[in-house]
Amino acid sequence: KYFNAKSPNLLAAVFGFGLLHGFGLSTRLQQLPLGDDNTSMLLRILSFNLGVELGQIAALAAMVALLTLWRHRPSFQRFSYVANMGLFYAGVYLLFMQLHGYQHDVDPDSFRFPATEHQHIHEDMDIQNSTDNSRNTL
Repeated sequence: KYFNAKSPNLLAAVFGFGLLHGFGLSTRLQQLPLGDDNTSMLLRILSFNLGVELGQIAALAAMVALLTLWRHRPSFQRFSYVANMGLFYAGVYLLFMQLHGYQHDVDPDSFRFPATEHQHIHEDMDIQNSTDNSRNTL
């Protein structure tokens, strides 16, 4: 509507979003202690996915009910545009954050920044402490 372009295929869009969403969840699943037994690991993965799907269905049902009531009010059109743009920019930001983290995991030595200028607090606490201590002794 706003870009004078044909709407995308809904089935393809849902499939693409589901695929990207699944990749995100699979990276989090890799961090969970799932055990060594293949049967218990499969059961844990299936129960995790079932819980995620049930949570999404419950949240979607509540949102559809609220949006149905609000849809015919004048404020809905303004809010929906602002909310969609905010979600778009947040999604792009999160994509870049994930790609940045992936690059750190794959090749952490390829960054051109010194560690003191490019720190992640959860990884570089020792560097920060040693830098602070060396400044205090000078």
